[in-house]
This record gives sequence, structure tokens and C-alpha cells, in this order.
Amino acid sequence: MTLGHRPATLPLRLVLGATALLALAACGNETSATAADAPTSPAPTSASPTQQEEAPRLISYAGGESPGVEVKQRSDAAHLTGAPADFKQFIGDLAQQNADASSCADGYVGVTVQTLRTDGFAIGGVNDCGGYLALWAVVDGHWKEVAGTQELWDCKILARYQAPSDVVGDACYDYDAQHERAYQQA
Repeated sequence: MTLGHRPATLPLRLVLGATALLALAACGNETSATAADAPTSPAPTSASPTQQEEAPRLISYAGGESPGVEVKQRSDAAHLTGAPADFKQFIGDLAQQNADASSCADGYVGVTVQTLRTDGFAIGGVNDCGGYLALWAVVDGHWKEVAGTQELWDCKILARYQAPSDVVGDACYDYDAQHERAYQQA
């Protein structure tokens, strides 16, 4: 869901964490707390990145009338609101390389980012007059294109990279068995 040009984000563990906190708060008794009840060391906070990694967020740039964030040159990657800096750099570089190498005079040349999960997965269109849907993932610490298609995703590739269904969808094509099958990966 997109509200204007600001993408909607979905913290994957936020609801569960809030539910757990509410449940714990409800488990107390009616006696008042005393200094003896206080913890002897401070509790870890989720706000500190050194103590706990941030929960991955799903950012949908496509929706309604928008196909996603269109990146035609390196500087356009700044419009990827909420995206990690290394992803913005990767997409900006990819769009600039495509623009510099293109001979397409009258078609769209660029990258259109549709969906990003901040733990290292994204999909979007790569266009140079024609185009395809790309799956990008963090591999060995760096963003790279791991698949491209104009059809359903190849099940083997999705399984190899453990691509999450909330990014790639719930179906893939099994080229060995020659049929479409359901796909589910958290």
C-alpha cells in the first residue's frame, strides 16, 4: 500500500513484540513495586543496534497508480525512501550503467524498484526499451542480481537464495517437473 509517494513499511516482528509486552504487563500482581523488585542490571533495549539487529521491514514502492520508484540515473536512487544506503548505491549504479550503455531512443531506460525487504531482498523492473523483472539479493555482503524473468520465478533459484514470499510471491515454476507450484518462504 502506498500513501502518496511515501512507501508503507511493515515491521515484521513489531506486532508480536508489542503483544508480548502487553501480555507481560498484564501478568503483574496488584502489590506495589519496591526498590527490592528493581532489576540489578539495565534491561537491553531494542533501540540499540549493537545489542539487537533491527527487524527487517517490507517496503512496497508499487501500488495504486505507481509502478514503483523509477530510477533513470544515479541521483534518482535518493527517492528510495527507507532503503538502506548500500541498496540505493547499487540501484543508482545499475540505472546509470544502463543509461550510459543504452541505444534506446524512444523507450523507457531505467530501473523501477517495486518491493524491498531491508534484510537483503528486492524486486523491480530493468528496462532498456524492453525489460524483465529482476530479483536482487545481498550475497556475500553485497547486492547483486540473482535472477531475471519475464515469467514465473525459477523455484530452484528462489530456494537457493531463500527469497521471501512477501517479495517474490507465492508461486514459482519447477523447470525439472515442467509445472507451476506453490512457493512459501518466510
